[in-house]
Amino acid sequence: MKVSKIPGLGRFGIFIDNVDFNTLSNEEWMTIGKLHMTNLVTIIRDCNLSWENQTEWVTKFGDTRYGIRYLILKKYPGLMWHEVVGLALKGDESIDPMDTLRLRNIARMQETGPDGRHVMRVTGQRDKDGNPLGMFAEGELAWHSNESGTRTFTPGVALLGSQNMIGSSTGFLTTPDYYESVSNAFRSELDEMVLLHRFTPGKMNPGLRVEQDEVMHANMCPVDDAEMPMVMRSPGGIIGLHYSIHTVHSIKGMTKAESDAVFAEIDKELFTPKYTYDHWYQSNNDFCLFDNSITLHRRLGETKNRMCYRVQHDYSNLQDGFWQPYLTEPFMSEYIDEIKYYVALAEIKNFKLPA
Repeated sequence: MKVSKIPGLGRFGIFIDNVDFNTLSNEEWMTIGKLHMTNLVTIIRDCNLSWENQTEWVTKFGDTRYGIRYLILKKYPGLMWHEVVGLALKGDESIDPMDTLRLRNIARMQETGPDGRHVMRVTGQRDKDGNPLGMFAEGELAWHSNESGTRTFTPGVALLGSQNMIGSSTGFLTTPDYYESVSNAFRSELDEMVLLHRFTPGKMNPGLRVEQDEVMHANMCPVDDAEMPMVMRSPGGIIGLHYSIHTVHSIKGMTKAESDAVFAEIDKELFTPKYTYDHWYQSNNDFCLFDNSITLHRRLGETKNRMCYRVQHDYSNLQDGFWQPYLTEPFMSEYIDEIKYYVALAEIKNFKLPA
């Protein structure tokens, strides 16, 4: 196993080469996980991992977690996720029509492994009837983080390349070095800043159809003007910006014009080569692990018939204790209450809750 620095991404980001998942031990994998938590972005190049085994390896770090599952379980108390999906697929009138639309599309966008666990396809491919088989349309994806306007967002993403990857890229942007570079006065402003998030159809991926947009709406920012602090802590204890520009709308207490002026100042210094890296695939089977709290990602290049598989996950088995992403009240207390409810409702395993 060889570890080297990714160019760009400030002081973060590593490549790992010569990983054989047929012989890799659990101890070696957890070592990779701990390296990843301190580096935010880890790309395991040209590996022999298959999507059928992807979830098995990823969940050694922590259980899978998806915001839309939480929304559905809260809305239909007493039902398990698979029961609500089953009712939606049957067209049962007890399920809201919009939820039926979303759940039918999610069911179509999933691949089911031999162990019964699901992996989400990331592809623009469609079935013979023109229905989307993956989460996004073909074409570019703008800078974003997943579940960006959701208080209990999932902190980790694992993206496995599979088919027609060469000619496309997955790009990453890390925010901690920028945060540490600004003046003390502006850093104090950032520390107190609360962002209002809204979902705008087509803003992140202009080629989406309405059914895919609705999945993104529920997954990214289901409630308009959702309040999220600008500054957060990653599961590895690194402080940076939670600044997903595809849903960030304005700053609480400022007009839209005032907010846009602040965003322009940030963007000029943040979205630069020293903090970014676009990974142009040289192999179909690169495995990208990336932080979803203070790191953004995007997609460029040719995406026709491109196929990836995505798993969202926690880092609980790598943490020494409870991960608190928020640094200020009332977000800290509200997060504790909500994540306790979430973990119980979704029956998430091995999650480290506060004492």
